[in-house]
Amino acid sequence: MATSPRSGGQKTSRPLSAPRFVFESRAALDRILSKAESYAGVFPAHIGTIVDHLGRACDLNRNVVIGMIMLRQDGTYAIRHAINVACVVELALRDLGRSPTERRSVVAAALTMNIGMYAIQEKLSTQSGPLSEEQRLLMQVHPVEGRDTLRRLGVTDPLWLDYVLQHHEIPDGSGYPQQLSGDAIHFEARLIGIADRYCAMLTRNAWRRGQLSDLALLTSLTGSANSIDVKLGRLFTQTMGLYPPGAVVQLLNGEVGIVKRPGVSEQTPIVAAIFNKQWQPLVDIVERDSEDIDYSIIGVIESQRIAGLVPMEDVWGSDAAGA
Repeated sequence: MATSPRSGGQKTSRPLSAPRFVFESRAALDRILSKAESYAGVFPAHIGTIVDHLGRACDLNRNVVIGMIMLRQDGTYAIRHAINVACVVELALRDLGRSPTERRSVVAAALTMNIGMYAIQEKLSTQSGPLSEEQRLLMQVHPVEGRDTLRRLGVTDPLWLDYVLQHHEIPDGSGYPQQLSGDAIHFEARLIGIADRYCAMLTRNAWRRGQLSDLALLTSLTGSANSIDVKLGRLFTQTMGLYPPGAVVQLLNGEVGIVKRPGVSEQTPIVAAIFNKQWQPLVDIVERDSEDIDYSIIGVIESQRIAGLVPMEDVWGSDAAGA
């Protein structure tokens, strides 16, 4: 129960919202991964609960869930990144028509893909210099370390273990740790790998500014002719869009706004216009359909430029309560 300052201290129930489930999932994953060995035997069940919570968040409003990836980049990187990747994977598999049972192993793998390098992941996210030889070696072997750690913690699901082991493999054989190629790599592991790269590119850290959403998408899907299959690339593009919810864009009329939800095509989302061309707040937030030529998108702006200035609830209403 939450206390409302307008109710004289009386307790009011907190609304079920996508951000509430996402934040609870972040906190739970942080507790589990920071003391993983103490969860031996019950680890799979606890990760399963997080999978359920993220599913509830996506049920409530998928656009808010994606918006949080763009606009709520606070907290521990390792935890936030794992949650973000898990959410993207969950939504992509929904778009593919996969059942909750089929999605479960994949989302669990996304949450735990970096458990083999968890001890140094936060340091790496704030490190401005090059990797040491020890760090480079750990990066190369962390999928194997991750699979072995999960086994010790009681994970027996072979798909979960395989997806963690293979999430850095690339169809042309240039990935690691086994240099697998083609159909030897699970489709779901390749999906996790793309989501991993995409979410990392959106994040600002000590050595990299967060990429703009359209560039991050294109970069994630770029590689050699054999590095990604058409089906996977199309699926990821459909799920996230060129301008995903939470992306900050400038319109032809000069207004600046936040993408609220998809429109009739991937290039023409519905935008919540927030600022005029002088970057002064509009009296009221107004929905603009970017399919209209007057409100067409002419550029993307780094989301962190306005993160925290505009409550997500102002854009998505009560579905974003608590963000």
